[in-house]
Amino acid sequence: MYKSNLETIGVNQYIFNHKKEFNIEIGLKIKQIRTSKNITTEQMAFRTMMSPSYIMQIENGTNGVTLNKFVIICNALEIEPKEILDDFLFGPKTNEDLIYEELQKGKNISKNILDYLIKQKSGYQNSEEN
Repeated sequence: MYKSNLETIGVNQYIFNHKKEFNIEIGLKIKQIRTSKNITTEQMAFRTMMSPSYIMQIENGTNGVTLNKFVIICNALEIEPKEILDDFLFGPKTNEDLIYEELQKGKNISKNILDYLIKQKSGYQNSEEN
């Protein structure tokens, strides 16, 4: 538990000390999602009630995002905040999470297939025990 708390503090300290880089990474993630959904900057500005130049500043990382604007952006993109934040949050991950992340890097397997394989394996182990 103590080590985990120190690791969390280390991650938080890094984010605090690298605010500019953090804003750039968040902005890039927002832009990536926006463009993948074929939403133009002007459409995004309309959906968020922000100016196109402000949207560009957020996406370029020259302007940070407040919590309320972040929620507005997520609503405009029709996504859950975790889709942006998951890459930046520190927390314990299960072996299945780590396997899935590695497999997704190569797009080799879907989460549904992985879940199925895990269930099959646990069912096989249970039948061996009986």
